[in-house]
Amino acid sequence: MKNKKQRKHINWVCNDCGGKYGKWYQPGAIVPKQHCATYHFDTCDVCGTSDVAVTEPRDFGYLLKQ
Repeated sequence: MKNKKQRKHINWVCNDCGGKYGKWYQPGAIVPKQHCATYHFDTCDVCGTSDVAVTEPRDFGYLLKQ
């Protein structure tokens, strides 16, 4: 994840970064039994990968602060 100087508001997160930094994917986290997320192709605001399927951070339980 980007450091404080590089960090900006994160609107879009790819599945890889969501799984790595999402609060629902951390050990001991409580994950909802059913959840629906809508993806579209754009640039991930965390890793910078372009033309990848992204969704909002809320779909991963929001992201950890790094």
